[in-house]
Amino acid sequence: MWSRERSRRIRLRDGREVTLRPIVADDKVLIVAAFERLTADSRYRRFLSHKKKLDEATLERGVHPRPGQDCAIVATVPAPGHGSDASDAAGVDIVGAAQYVRVDDGDAHTCEFAITVAEGWRGSGLANRLMARLVRRARRDGYTTMEGWVLVDNAPMLGLARRFRFLIE
Repeated sequence: MWSRERSRRIRLRDGREVTLRPIVADDKVLIVAAFERLTADSRYRRFLSHKKKLDEATLERGVHPRPGQDCAIVATVPAPGHGSDASDAAGVDIVGAAQYVRVDDGDAHTCEFAITVAEGWRGSGLANRLMARLVRRARRDGYTTMEGWVLVDNAPMLGLARRFRFLIE
């Protein structure tokens, strides 16, 4: 897993800046808040089912990736009312998240990815930056195959998959 020193502030193509960093256990409250800001449609596209809230087991797995097997990255921005140097959990909002987990079929070289971007941050290039970080990290962890489930009507995600040369079946 990344260390805190690996956090990076990046500028997106629309000019806004975010900090990309590894998820930490203290992000649990921020993840719940970010989930609650998603529309029902966004939740459905991310989880492939109707979810009104995150269950505790999913949340715990998400904030405790297994080193060398899983990875979770968040994109943060200062929360409204906080300055640009907000570093405490209460001073930031999560506007994007990406993760991969080892596939449970015994294949140590395949992982499954997922990306979520907040409503107001779509089209900014954030998903592209999250995916690039995720792919690099997965390679370092020894994965040779990355896969994901995407609804056929999720054109933005399919476009991202094409840009990264995923096979779409």
